[in-house]
Amino acid sequence: MSKKIRVGILFGGRSAEHEVSLQSAKNIVEAIDKNKYAVVLIGIDKKGGWHLNEGSGFFLPATKSQLPELPEGGENLALVPGEQEDQLVPLSGQQRLGT
Repeated sequence: MSKKIRVGILFGGRSAEHEVSLQSAKNIVEAIDKNKYAVVLIGIDKKGGWHLNEGSGFFLPATKSQLPELPEGGENLALVPGEQEDQLVPLSGQQRLGT
């Protein structure tokens, strides 16, 4: 068996199109070949915080609009500039991204 290719899906953000971005990411996660790809979800909340969450619970429907929303929680991330490995770093220091 060959190793799965790790794919990061970055979505959300401080845009007025936040919910549309979440819906697009949800569509990708539902359609992607999970036998070939290991998906890492990286959501950006409306305040600009980055969160790591490797589960479909990231895409819970909002109560009023039925559009997905980014739930509270998940691992907070920081983006470290440069060309080194592991540029996305969990702020808690408890895990490495995607492991």
